[in-house]
Amino acid sequence: MVLDQPNKLARELGRICYRAGEAIMRVYVRPELWETTEKQDHSPVTAADLAAHQVIVQSLNQLVPRLPVLSEEEAVISWATRRQWARYWLVDPLDGTREFLARNGEFTVNIALIEHGQPVFGMVHLPASGQTYYGGKRFGSFIQPRDGEARTLRTRSLNWPQLNLVGSHRHATESMQQVQDALQQAGAVVNAHSMGSSLKFCRIAEGLMDFYPRLGPTSEWDTAAAQAVVEGAGGRVLDWSFRALTYNQKPSLENPPFMVIGDLNHPWQEWLAPLISKNSRS
Repeated sequence: MVLDQPNKLARELGRICYRAGEAIMRVYVRPELWETTEKQDHSPVTAADLAAHQVIVQSLNQLVPRLPVLSEEEAVISWATRRQWARYWLVDPLDGTREFLARNGEFTVNIALIEHGQPVFGMVHLPASGQTYYGGKRFGSFIQPRDGEARTLRTRSLNWPQLNLVGSHRHATESMQQVQDALQQAGAVVNAHSMGSSLKFCRIAEGLMDFYPRLGPTSEWDTAAAQAVVEGAGGRVLDWSFRALTYNQKPSLENPPFMVIGDLNHPWQEWLAPLISKNSRS
C-alpha cells in the first residue's frame, strides 16, 4: 500500500502538490480572478483556494480510496464522524492566502497523513518557486527543488547566544514581543525575521531559523504537514506545556498556542518560564 512506502508516497504526493500548485498559479497570474469571500473567522478565500482543494481532494481519493480527507475548504465534518478516524489526510490547499494576495510568493500547499493523532508524513509545496519540503519522523525530511536532486534536511545546533527567531508577517503582536523580551532577558541575541504560511516551519527544518513561537489562533491544517517535516529534520513542534501538538483529539480543530524548536538541547523551559504558565494548557 502506498501509505506504507515512503518513497512512493513522496512521489505521488509530489505530483498532487504540483498539480494543485499549477491550479493556484493560473489564478495568481490573473488578478481579475482575485475576488475573495470571507469565512466565519474573517480569513479570505479565493478561486485559487477552491481550485487547489478540488485537485487535491479528487487526487487523494483516487490515490487511496475510502481514506478520509479533511480539508480547510471542507471542514464541516462532525466530531462524531472524525473521532472514528485512525488514519486520514489533513489538507490546507492554500496556506497563506493573504500572502497570495500580497504577491510575495510565501504561500504553500500542505498535505499531511495523520495516524492516531500524529502527523507521520507531510509535504509542503511552494507553487511560486516550485520547491517542496517533505518527510516525517520515520522517514527523515528532504527538500526538493524544482530542478535537481532532493537533499536531506536537518535542523541546526543552536549557536547560543545568537538566536534566529521567526514570526508571521501578519501576526506580530505584543505577545511576540514578550517572547523576544524573555529570550533577551535570558541572554539571547535575538535576530528577528518574518515570513508567511508554513514556510516558517520549513526554514527551521532546513537549519536557517531556530525558533518560531505562535501565540495567536491557528487550525490543525495550518500545522500538520510542516510539523511532520520539522520532526523528520530533528526539531519539535510543542505546545506551551512542552507536549507535541496532536490532531483530531477533540471537537475543535483549533490548535493551542505552540512553538517550533530546532534544537531541544537547551533549557528552553527556563528561558521561557515567564510565559509558559500564561500560554500552557491544563
